[in-house]
Formats: sequence, structure tokens, C-alpha cells
Amino acid sequence: MTATGAVVLAAGQGTRMRSRVPKVLHPLAGRSMLDHVLAALAEAGIEQPVVVVGHGAEAVEASVAGRATTVRQESQDGTADAVRCGLEQIGDGVRQVLVAMGDAPLVPGALFTELLHAQAEGDARIALLASRPNDASGYGRIVRNPDGSVRAIVEDRDADQETQGLGEVNAGAYSFDATWLRANIGAVRASPSGERYLTDLVAMATAEGGTVTVVSAPRADLAMGINDRSGLAAAARIMRDEIAERHMRNGVTIVDPANTYIDAGVEIGEDARIEPWTVLSGTTTIAAEAVIGPGAQVIDSRVGARTVVWASVIEESTVAEDVQIGPYSHIRPGCEIGPRCRIGNFAELKKARVGAGTQIHHFSYLGDAELGDGVNIGAGAITANFDGSTKHRTTIGDGAFIGVDTMLRAPVSIGPGARTGAGAVVTRDVPAGETVVGMPARRIGTRRRNLEADA
Repeated sequence: MTATGAVVLAAGQGTRMRSRVPKVLHPLAGRSMLDHVLAALAEAGIEQPVVVVGHGAEAVEASVAGRATTVRQESQDGTADAVRCGLEQIGDGVRQVLVAMGDAPLVPGALFTELLHAQAEGDARIALLASRPNDASGYGRIVRNPDGSVRAIVEDRDADQETQGLGEVNAGAYSFDATWLRANIGAVRASPSGERYLTDLVAMATAEGGTVTVVSAPRADLAMGINDRSGLAAAARIMRDEIAERHMRNGVTIVDPANTYIDAGVEIGEDARIEPWTVLSGTTTIAAEAVIGPGAQVIDSRVGARTVVWASVIEESTVAEDVQIGPYSHIRPGCEIGPRCRIGNFAELKKARVGAGTQIHHFSYLGDAELGDGVNIGAGAITANFDGSTKHRTTIGDGAFIGVDTMLRAPVSIGPGARTGAGAVVTRDVPAGETVVGMPARRIGTRRRNLEADA
């Protein structure tokens, strides 16, 4: 049994967000606030924390299914009561209990680790995270004795003017001696408002002669909690800067970090270059030496080495190496683009598999299609894949040439080396090497092919 457990407080309503979405599920750099907290706890070695839920319980439970144990705080009686609920799901063999706030997504795993070490090494009842923000309003103040030891935490609403002048504040993350916490959590008294504050445990610990250790965050913004949309935007800026810095230290060129948006789950290879006004979202992977942007958006996709994506959108697709895409192309979900392809101005693809070296330069739509190697798609060519009720596929063989303004009415197959004339409306399969023209398209001959060229 693990010696360390964790309780994440995620039951609050978050009224200042003015949202129907539970506060901890609001997205930040491609993950919910709560996901960032769980990831930081995992970095600190805690893989299965207990998440205390309340407002929007079903949505929060669904979001962490398989990654955390959840327990409902049926009555919102304060943070001490929430921790009490969480403790019921933590085994007796646990020696330390880490408490984290679900709306504080910037606390790194290293700080959680430092809290655990500070509490264990000093045999303290509590180790708490502190910071010194420029504006301390709303935070509980850490009150110290003349010798510098911690005496209590006083909530902002209960603090007198002198106490409000203190700059050191409680950031809301703690490491507790588990045995002491179990023995004392039920003794926290209700405040005049009816809430039971977890912070009251600090005064209880010091009153009996116990030690409370403080770990100071190296930057106040790392410990910030998010209460409203402005705070969410501020946290996004901080996280975006950190993500960009991490990639640049790993050998990625980001031309203008302030105008580049990279989610936390994105992977980028060495010597890739990310141009301004680019958005890389979700589980996207960019391989080495690729150039993305300016003005590109890549969502949950893989982009191969040396590929260039300029002013275009790629969604849930795979793009191989040495491909050129854009400007103004749209690769919709389900596409597989082979190596050395060229996809140019105003081309749209959906559920299309494109072979190596195929050219789709401009003004075309290819949906539910499979293209072989070395195919040429002329301007204005489309696959008419929808008959009003069902989608149908189009297959185009290796080396085929699709003339400008060709309409391919699916289901239809164009054989290897076949050609269509400008403006052709193809309603029947075209055999290999045949040329068809007109509306509807008709055969006008077979291309001579040197079938012994490779012999």
C-alpha cells in the first residue's frame, strides 16, 4: 500500500465564472484545470488521488474516470469537511496526505514533492504552500510568531487591518501527517458562516506544540487559484509562456511566442519552426524540421518531418514527411496524406487517403476518397460523395490524371493511369489507361503505356 495519498478539492460551484460548466472543468492549454492538477500530482508520484466533487458532480466524475477515485460532498460545509469526505477513501496505511485545490492548475509537481519532503523530514504536523502575490486580497494570511514560526492562518474575511497588511498568504496546498489529520479533522469548528475551514488546523497544530512548515512558491503566480474568466486568461498566458519556453529549450524555433498557442499535450521535434499566429491543439505531434505557419491550426494530428503547413487547418489526420500544405487548405478528420504530396490553395479533404507524390494544387474537394501514388488533381475537381442519404467512396489509381472541373460521382473508381478531360462528369468506373471526356463522361481512347518499362 502506498505511503502517500492525495485529496483534490473540486466541489465548489465557482459562481464568479458565471458558467454552467463546473469551474474545474474549464479548459486551459488543451486540458481542464483539474487535469493539470492530476498531472502535477502524478509527477509527484500520486497516481490515484481522491477527488471531492459537489457542483456538477456527474460531469467531474466522468472527466476523471479511471484516473482518480471520487467522493461526493453532499453538503457544502467548507474545505475541512471536504477533506474529511476525501479521507474516507484513503487507506489506513497512508502516512502522508497531500491536499490540492482543483482550481489551482499552475502548481507544478515539483512543489507538491517539496511539500511532502518538508512535512516528512521535519516531522511536522503540516507543511503548507505559501506565496507573496502583489494583491493579497481574498487570501488567508499566514500569521507568524516573533521567532518566525507559524502561529495560524487567518482568512481574509476574518482578518483585522493589521493582519490584512501581511503579504505572505496561504496558497491552498498542504501535506499532512495522516494520523494527526484523521484525529483532528472532525474537531474543526464551524465558522459564523457555517463553514469549516481547513486552515483552522494550523492553529490547532501549533496550539498543541506541533510544527507547521512553510514551503514558499518561487513565483506567486504558480500558486494562483482561478476564480473568474480574467483569472483563467491570466493563467493561460502564464502556461502558454512556460510551454513555449520548454519547447524552445528542446530545440524548437518559435518565432513569436506571444502570438503562438501550443497546448500542453503537444509534442514537437528538434529544429521544427513554428511561425506566428499558429495554434497547435490537443495531442498533436510535429516531427523534426517541420515548418508550421504562419496562420496554421493543427488539431489532434501528426505532421511528418520537413513538412510545411502554411495558413491551413489540419484536424485529426496524419501527414507524412516532405509534404507541402497551403495556403488556405483544410484537411478534415480522417485523412492520411502520404510523403511528398502537394496540397495547395483552397483544397479540402475529408476521410481521404492520399498516396505518395500526389498533387492537389488548388480549388478542389476530395471526400471519402482513396488516391494512389503520383495522382494529379486538376483545379475545381470534386468527389460528389453524398447522394442525399449515404456517403460513398471514390478510388483513384496510381498515376491517374483528373482534369480541371472534373466531377466524380461516387461510388466510382478511376483506374491506374486513366485520365479525365476538363469538365468531365464521371458516373461510371474508368478502366486503367482509359481517357474519358464529356457530361456524362465517355471513353475516347486508351493511353499507350510501356508496361515493359520496368522489365
